[in-house]
Amino acid sequence: MKLTKLTEHIYYMEHDPETDRPTLGYVKGEKGSFMMDAGNSAAHYNHFIEKLQENHLPTPRYLSITHAHWDHSFGLWATDAATIAGGKTNKELEKMMQWTWDEPSMTKRLETGEETSFSDTHIRKEYPHRSDIKVKTAQISFNGSMTIDLGDVTCILREIVSPHCRDSVVFIIPQDGVIFLGDSYCSVPQGDTWVYDKVLLMAYIDELERIDFRFAIKGHHPPQTKDEIIGELKAEWRKL
Repeated sequence: MKLTKLTEHIYYMEHDPETDRPTLGYVKGEKGSFMMDAGNSAAHYNHFIEKLQENHLPTPRYLSITHAHWDHSFGLWATDAATIAGGKTNKELEKMMQWTWDEPSMTKRLETGEETSFSDTHIRKEYPHRSDIKVKTAQISFNGSMTIDLGDVTCILREIVSPHCRDSVVFIIPQDGVIFLGDSYCSVPQGDTWVYDKVLLMAYIDELERIDFRFAIKGHHPPQTKDEIIGELKAEWRKL
């Protein structure tokens, strides 16, 4: 997957649906750089670092994740950057640190609904040897919001209501008019379909409309303008 420059300070590596690798983002500042999401494995994280090196970009000083789902957090242990997560996300990761990855345990989580069949399928693809899975909490946690100062550019980390999960965080880079959404815009899998909660979706749309941005980087789809993503989400709401 290639590294794309979106704005003066912001780069991203597109998602790869084969093993559910989400989009990873990067903000380059005068006083360091900030990586957005950790990837679904050390291999995913390291692939991103290789792309940075190929483009003569420094390794990230800070790394934060948008939520605890495996595809965004399982690369967290592989970084030397200072790691950051919302308080709710770190609590979810603490629970997941207790999980084991043998066949009976994975089957039980499917039966109880702790895990989805979609995630289970892609975890098996990304990890032929599930002993390679390592779950780690972030070193720094916050509640509400947090700002990272990179000198000529800032990154605002902000908890947001989301139809996808209860611990969603978005990253706002005001100087470039960009928001990194992770999966906050997504529905949730129910069997073989993906479903939105109507109330949560409208609350999410209302929050997005109040945030000033030009471009949104999405976790599993190409970037969109503000008008495009708001229009798309309102169309989904009208279907409900």
